[in-house]
Amino acid sequence: MDSLTHALTGAITGHAIGDSRLGPKAMLIGAVAANIPDSDVIFTRFFDPVEAMFVHRGFSHALILMVGGSLLLAYLLKRFAREQFSFGFWWLMVLLPWFSHLIMDTFNTYGTALFEPFSSIRVSFDSMAITDFNLVLILLFTLLALFLLRKKQHRYKQLVGIVGLVLVMLYFALNVFIKLSVEKEVKDRLKTYKIGFNRLHSTPLPLTNLVWMVVVEDSSAFRVSQVNILKKQMVSHTLLTKNGIDDRCSNPLRRIREFTKGYYTIDKDDRGYFYVNDIRFSSLEFGYPAAYVIRFKVNETTCTVNRTHPKRGLTPRNIRKFLQKAL
Repeated sequence: MDSLTHALTGAITGHAIGDSRLGPKAMLIGAVAANIPDSDVIFTRFFDPVEAMFVHRGFSHALILMVGGSLLLAYLLKRFAREQFSFGFWWLMVLLPWFSHLIMDTFNTYGTALFEPFSSIRVSFDSMAITDFNLVLILLFTLLALFLLRKKQHRYKQLVGIVGLVLVMLYFALNVFIKLSVEKEVKDRLKTYKIGFNRLHSTPLPLTNLVWMVVVEDSSAFRVSQVNILKKQMVSHTLLTKNGIDDRCSNPLRRIREFTKGYYTIDKDDRGYFYVNDIRFSSLEFGYPAAYVIRFKVNETTCTVNRTHPKRGLTPRNIRKFLQKAL
């Protein structure tokens, strides 16, 4: 998820744990702890563009680092904080917001390496966009309610915070249900029209859960569709042909295949470069190649790889068109 979503979730979690003892400081500690894993972006610049994709949400998002890091921070807080509380209290203040970050990220398509260094498997349920306005609104309304109740007794504020967190969990569960429903509908249509396929990938477009992208793969191409769940209809459809890869660049492209899980296409230009496109993501732009979010630019001669900056197309024009498509 994006940093704002993590900070808001961490703040509400910190409030639920420590508001009665720390007051507003509980929110601050929770917000900071919830964003610790994404400090890995500081180090990605020291890696080549392909490996940097694995560094982000890699060991920094591992459960073992969460446990060790939260224990260390709890020790430091107990020793140096002016407030004298138990080690267990400080540990929960750091652990639970940190844990919320890891769990929320697993619902995105990018993938989260929870089990490093023991396993490189990246967990991804593909049911949440990295930025979801519905989720942000739930969190903001919860914080607003906590602000309005700031002078009330602690038990009322704690209840509001817990209710807000429960609503967040229910929203995540709703998106999993929608994902399963969308995939079932698409599979039923494919069966009706007797269209064979190898596998299927689905994920919501940025900002909301009302429009989902579905990628259907067969032996020669990817069929990319956008499905409106309110109208129960496809609002766009694109056929992306699979292309071969030059064996001379097999080493970097092996890692790109691993990162994209095989969901990629290749475009070539007349300047000696080809572009590997991760089609598991989509921006708010309409049509390809503008809709690609993650692209790798590869020199055919030297096999050097550069990554284009992610383009999510979050412009007023695209947002307006997207809302028209969604509603």
